[in-house]
Amino acid sequence: MKSLIVKTILTTLTASALFLAAPEQANAKIIEQERSLYQNVYMVEEYGMHCMRFRKKNKNDLSQSCVFLDAPEIFVFDYYKQAMGATFFLDDPKEILIIGLGGGVLANTFGEVYPDAHITSVEIDPVVVKMAKKYFDYDDSKANFETHVRDGRVFVKRALKDDKRYDFILLDAFNSDYIPEHMMTKEYLEEVKALAKDDGIIMANTFSTSDLFHHESATYAEVFGPLYQINFKNKKTNRVIVVSKKPLPEKRQLLQKANELKGELLIYGVDTLALFDAISDEVNWDTEAEVLTDQYSPANLLK
Repeated sequence: MKSLIVKTILTTLTASALFLAAPEQANAKIIEQERSLYQNVYMVEEYGMHCMRFRKKNKNDLSQSCVFLDAPEIFVFDYYKQAMGATFFLDDPKEILIIGLGGGVLANTFGEVYPDAHITSVEIDPVVVKMAKKYFDYDDSKANFETHVRDGRVFVKRALKDDKRYDFILLDAFNSDYIPEHMMTKEYLEEVKALAKDDGIIMANTFSTSDLFHHESATYAEVFGPLYQINFKNKKTNRVIVVSKKPLPEKRQLLQKANELKGELLIYGVDTLALFDAISDEVNWDTEAEVLTDQYSPANLLK
């Protein structure tokens, strides 16, 4: 019954409607709203979903996190599915760091997939953390979960001083427009790289159609060398980048994991073979694009 409900919902909505529709446009019901120091945070209910949005005057709302009310285990967004590609690269991670909590969907999921892992989530906005707990079942009272309400870059700097190291780092910090400028630069990525264990995996959620696409890609390549992108070819919104301190495995080596995880990830609506096909090492950016730095991170391109 749940799968039928989800299929009905998904045929009603296109990916763009899910991601871009404003409450007034989609007739969404605003069930709670709160102004934080950083933004307006809205919880809306529409099409059988709860969604968290950050509203900015004269712009469409962006749904930062959504969950189906009748089938909360099924991922709403493709980027959730793309992020599960991390499981192809990981064996038995003990320390996971997520920068940018949102609704906590990915934190919850990685906690289920890796029940022995300690998961640290960092979120600058306390209102977002509050909504994640209230509407998305994010529960950091569990022994293996912890939440830090702090700027992600500040957290990284302090963690380095405390000699912390992580097996898996997920960069998923977004505001109402895009990734904050200071969390896209070469200097920041070098700090994140230092925070990973020698065989650690780093994944970043970014847009595949951003005006910063070429600059972002060039910056990751500058810091890490060869990288993978995971992007469903028929989709035009998010991609995830996969990098590491050490050379990444050849794609064919990941097929075994894709087959092993079929059943485990299917409960989230993830087709692991389609996910495998979405992994690419193609250099599809302008390699001459200027690298983003703390001195060069043009705000006018943040779209």
